Amino acid sequence: MIDTTFLLGLLLGALPVLYAVAFVAYLLVFVTEDRLVRRLARPLLLVAVAANVAYLLGFTLFFEHIPLVNVYQAVGVVGFALAAIYLWVETRTGSPHTGPFVLFLVVSFQLVSTLFPKLDRAVPEILRSKLFSLHVSAAVIGYSALALSGVYGLLYLMMVRRIRSKRFGLVFRRLPPLDVLDRMNVAAALVGFGFLTLAIAVGSIWTALLFGDLGHLARDPKILVAFLTWAVYAVALGGRRLPRWSGTHTAYSTALGFLVVLFSIFAVNFFLSEFHVFTS
Repeated sequence: MIDTTFLLGLLLGALPVLYAVAFVAYLLVFVTEDRLVRRLARPLLLVAVAANVAYLLGFTLFFEHIPLVNVYQAVGVVGFALAAIYLWVETRTGSPHTGPFVLFLVVSFQLVSTLFPKLDRAVPEILRSKLFSLHVSAAVIGYSALALSGVYGLLYLMMVRRIRSKRFGLVFRRLPPLDVLDRMNVAAALVGFGFLTLAIAVGSIWTALLFGDLGHLARDPKILVAFLTWAVYAVALGGRRLPRWSGTHTAYSTALGFLVVLFSIFAVNFFLSEFHVFTS
């Protein structure tokens, strides 16, 4: 008889390897522009993402809950969403040269998830709520898109700095022009902001139904950081309507938001959050 838990564990362990292979391919494309490697890079990433989809579906069907119960599972799903959103952006822009910067994060997140697996059905009944699933799924997609936006913001600032210092090296030749990076940044920020807004709204409704009031929101550091993240990106996106607001202002704002996102994913989840910690 096939041991499904064992197979899911093997698939989980294979994910960082598959993403690492794709990362190396994209890195070689960035450095060498080899045509063969360029043709292979995207299919390799598609294989990794497909394997990730198979793992997520298999886990959900077998254990009867989405793999978002603890922070390690959430980090892995953020890595998957980051890779999937990156593929969408690459399809729209046709440029693979931001791939190494994004996939480095993906590999790191998948490693964290794989090193601390939780493959069982033991989950509080409260987390089987459909509202919970919608809330957490929206939050994961939102944070992943915002993280991608932050990466593009940092790359934009790197390009600005190189232009000002007149250092037109490999990075300058490979990365997309500033206007393209700006569009990538804004597109990812809009997706992330929309999903984070949905996550906050659904989470507030879920909390009100569960506890009868919203008092818990004010006592949970994770919620407070979520509102801070929302505010940073609201300024980044809303500021674009101002006459003197430039792509550099947007890049600084989204880069700051990226740091807040990382703080939320790691520091808050591991050390500060109480209401959001349902299992050990």
